[in-house]
Amino acid sequence: MRQSLSEKRTALLAVGLSLVLAVVAIVDQSGGRSLFDHAAAAYAPYGKTISSGTVYGLVYGVAVFNALVWLLVVALARTPRPIAVSAAVLAILLTLTAGLVLLLVTEYGVHPFPPLWGVLALLPVLAGGFLLVRRT
Repeated sequence: MRQSLSEKRTALLAVGLSLVLAVVAIVDQSGGRSLFDHAAAAYAPYGKTISSGTVYGLVYGVAVFNALVWLLVVALARTPRPIAVSAAVLAILLTLTAGLVLLLVTEYGVHPFPPLWGVLALLPVLAGGFLLVRRT
């Protein structure tokens, strides 16, 4: 029982870390808009314009997606071991993929997202890795 509760807390930590990305994006969008400025500057030499809704919408989408995946792990924390471990592995892989997209994506040879945003999207993977190590 105690182990399941600890695993559930770790998965909830991953949910919280997923939402950190959204909170930072909200602060940036309502304040300095550094993410949008970076993306607009990246596309400007190619005559392309980008809307702030597109840039921030993608970041919010990644944050919500990651949070939902980890909420599934929270829901399955007390299920039999193979199901819970499979859900955690799947969540790690999906979160890792989404974070790497923000970190490594390029268009026109430039990165439209600064590395900070990819790193923030990868934070839940750390909690997930800890959860998986503890589970196995």
